[in-house]
Amino acid sequence: MSTEKTKTPDPISELEVFFTASEAFPAFERLCLNAAERITCCFRVFDPTTSLHSEEGLAIGETWFDLLLHVLNKGVAVDITISDFDPIVATDDHRRSWHAARQLAALDELSGNACLTFKIAMHPARVGFLPRRALKSKVVEKLEARDPDPLTPGLQDLSPSDDLPLRPATHHQKLAVVDDEVLYIGGLDLNDRRYDTRWHDQSSEQTWQDIQSIARGPVVAAARAHLDSFQEVTAGQADAPPQAPGFLRTLSRRRSQGLTHIAPRPAITEIEEAHLAAIERAEGLIYLETQFFRHKPLADALAKAARRKENLACILILPAAPEDVAFEGNDGEDAQKGAHLQVNALKILAKGFGDRLALAAPAQPRPAVDVPDTAVIHGAPLIYVHSKLSLFGTDEAILSSANLNGRSFRWDTEAGLHLTQRAHVKPLWPRALRHWLREDAPDPFGKPADVVSQINSRLAENAAAAPQDRRHLLLPFDHSDQMELASSLPIVPDEML
Repeated sequence: MSTEKTKTPDPISELEVFFTASEAFPAFERLCLNAAERITCCFRVFDPTTSLHSEEGLAIGETWFDLLLHVLNKGVAVDITISDFDPIVATDDHRRSWHAARQLAALDELSGNACLTFKIAMHPARVGFLPRRALKSKVVEKLEARDPDPLTPGLQDLSPSDDLPLRPATHHQKLAVVDDEVLYIGGLDLNDRRYDTRWHDQSSEQTWQDIQSIARGPVVAAARAHLDSFQEVTAGQADAPPQAPGFLRTLSRRRSQGLTHIAPRPAITEIEEAHLAAIERAEGLIYLETQFFRHKPLADALAKAARRKENLACILILPAAPEDVAFEGNDGEDAQKGAHLQVNALKILAKGFGDRLALAAPAQPRPAVDVPDTAVIHGAPLIYVHSKLSLFGTDEAILSSANLNGRSFRWDTEAGLHLTQRAHVKPLWPRALRHWLREDAPDPFGKPADVVSQINSRLAENAAAAPQDRRHLLLPFDHSDQMELASSLPIVPDEML
């Protein structure tokens, strides 16, 4: 009898990673155009009027509406779930989702084979009764400032005298499964706002750095099981599928008795757990590229690891300011709380790593002209970062829809990949550094402290040069505006932002 053990197949047999939508969108178009049987997907934002960019897509039309019609008319079944949002607090997001629904309804009527199903999905969690009562006056102010219309269903028939519901969580994931063989997943939604190139040379408010991937292998089945079940799981009507190698989730549920709670009940926190475990195992260099860095337990874990391991160093890439603060001038309580969380998390990180930390924000190599002060760093217009990529040495990485904040780790529905093969992880290091530092990118596989020292020198040199003379896109992160804006607001849970 043979005693040889059967080797477990790698969860991800093939992987392609795309930096910016200029790489990802054409690949997604080709993936869907080549579908033979079924496309199943869920996005926070999915706009059927999004422009096509691939040669194959442009051969059949101009927008995703045209592409989907073409695919449906081939007999491919398409199942699209789009996130819905609190209609009072997030009216613009709510309207955008229902605008997409009307377009999909028209698409369904035009399609000869009627293989389209779609849903606008609200996370079932609700703020508890007592917090709702405490927040009632502020919510009523927002409601009275809204303009209800028959095409925005969540605002219809709401009265200030009602017990107005508040929805604290959303489905934030961005993934699609094609023919149960291929997975498209990461941080990138689908609309024209998300489109940018590696040069980031359009107007500052239109820049958008994001990372997406296409994977094949057993991980695809895990993603499909998640797509088929997450709505029942978050509603408390079913158990989540068991954890699968290579696939990570965040899932929360509505509390059955939510008298005092603002937060939903966390159910699956695999993305947070994977980050904390990877930090514990990490040796050498850690790279984090994220929209937000606000989660104190993560900052604490990183700082603790840095104190324990003298060879550990860290590179953190952040946008100079959140999108609403930078381009909309938001200085409200939510912006204040977010700034407070990030300032404190960065202080913890800096204390733990000392000079083994490179903290950077990207900006365009041109002077800031007709750009709001809130969107300027070191005299240049910021480049907006929405990526969610974490690299831990050359053997482990997480690429997902989750920001490094409590909301993504514990509240919102999120999905991502856990990369544990060196062949998949190691090539991401030079790609990530060269994306920002161009020819000035150091060898990422040198001594970690030296790599960070080289990057910090390049950041300082870039900041000292006139914007138009800068050699690459990274600058030292400037804390001053965030510190001025920050306020603790203890009544608001940290996970809300």
